Amino acid sequence: MSAVEATGEAAAAAAAAALENATRRLRTVLDAPEAGEAGPAGASAWRAALDEELCDRLIDLAAARAWAAHQAAPAGGQDPAADVLRGCALWAVETDTARVLAMTGTGRPATDADVPDGTARAAVAAHGQVAALVTALAAAEVYDGVRDRLRTALGPCPVGRAAAAWEIAESALSGLGTTRDEWVGADPAHTAAGGWVLVDRIGRLALAVALLSAAPAYQDEQAETCVNAARRYTWNHLRQPAPEAATAVHVRRTAELVDWIAGSAPAERSGV
Repeated sequence: MSAVEATGEAAAAAAAAALENATRRLRTVLDAPEAGEAGPAGASAWRAALDEELCDRLIDLAAARAWAAHQAAPAGGQDPAADVLRGCALWAVETDTARVLAMTGTGRPATDADVPDGTARAAVAAHGQVAALVTALAAAEVYDGVRDRLRTALGPCPVGRAAAAWEIAESALSGLGTTRDEWVGADPAHTAAGGWVLVDRIGRLALAVALLSAAPAYQDEQAETCVNAARRYTWNHLRQPAPEAATAVHVRRTAELVDWIAGSAPAERSGV
């Protein structure tokens, strides 16, 4: 295995492990006696809602595990499309980890004054990661290479209940072709503004395909459970319209909105 492949495998394993640790903490928080005391007395619906949320986060973890295991296979040499596809999936897993940690209150500052410099740097780094991926995807060979890899990994429609997950993933993948001209050859100064939607869609497709592809390796009931996880993952993450790129007009309007909202004092907004 080359150094590039080893680095990719290590990054995937580290990202999955971080999500695993965060999810374990979430389970501990939700199972603690204080969690039951915080909800309304006897409200079974409240507990059911928590269980649904926990289930969805665990499904995200299952997808990350399946994807990380797939990264252990040699990629067969350096390939910009493969690197971008891995980068998008990593971004999606890291986003899931941040979401779970926020749910547990881990690292959440009490006031604005308590926000550490590291938190700001991490947010800037995340946006920089998106900008780099979107810039790479502006090249036709990279964008098309990512789509081709996803298409090959998705394969033909399976039989049985797995077909529902495949159909959602297939529709999401086809959507990348529908909006291709908005991303390929476009100015990254504009596309990066909304680029996270493209990065997220590609990353979620990679994770969904990995989870769906993992099902045949299981036996009987476990295989059915894995299929159920894939159906739910695609339903949660891939049903939205195809990601559209930002335009120069969108960027300008964003700046205007920031100036208007951030620059207005509460008294001015209330008309006082």
